Amino acid sequence: MNRSISVSLLPDLLDAGDSIADTCAIVIDVLRATSVMATAGAAGVTRIHTCQTTIETRNLAGRLSPRPLLCGERDCKPIDGFDLGNSPAEYSRGTVTGREMILTTTNGTRAINVARNEKRLLTASFLNLTATLDSIADEDQLQIVCAGTNGRVTYDDVLLAGAMVERLLQRGSCRLKNDSSRIALSSWTEISREATALVDALRRSLGGRNLIAAGFDEDLARCANVDSINGIVERPDVG
Repeated sequence: MNRSISVSLLPDLLDAGDSIADTCAIVIDVLRATSVMATAGAAGVTRIHTCQTTIETRNLAGRLSPRPLLCGERDCKPIDGFDLGNSPAEYSRGTVTGREMILTTTNGTRAINVARNEKRLLTASFLNLTATLDSIADEDQLQIVCAGTNGRVTYDDVLLAGAMVERLLQRGSCRLKNDSSRIALSSWTEISREATALVDALRRSLGGRNLIAAGFDEDLARCANVDSINGIVERPDVG
């Protein structure tokens, strides 16, 4: 298979040349939306909905029965009146097993909305990296969409995009369609040889610095636990 890989370093950087209408899109928001989604899926959540605003989230919750968990953040912090925030530590089996959840975040759920019309949509994190790549083994057109942070490119998402590109290249013939995929690969190659480098890199990223300032520095290690989850998150319901 001569697979083609394109990386968008921000959702807004998708253009006609990066059209996802006929591709498999993989949305990544390492810190922390897609890490939370992978964690929730592994903990037994039955369905994940995503919304752009808190109003949409509450309205959707009012139409669903039984009532789903309201989850998410604004500016890294939990939302008043919601059940859970956006830390993977909150998504235990005892909390989410057998429940539906609605997630709204500053960056990740917006990126998912941008990719909603693709042929196939997955979300990925370092936690379920290999499982996600295994699930797209037969896809020949891949579009990796980085969520970014507040409209700016962020190192954490670029690193995961690069890790995905590297592993896909190792699996067989691939064609890198744009320079963003090469930038991501180079960024990942630079730090991937040192065992502790990933957490340190996440600390230096824009998203990581924001989390540290908000008191969630422990989530950096949680989101850097590569291949700790053997499961995928495919086509969350976009509200």
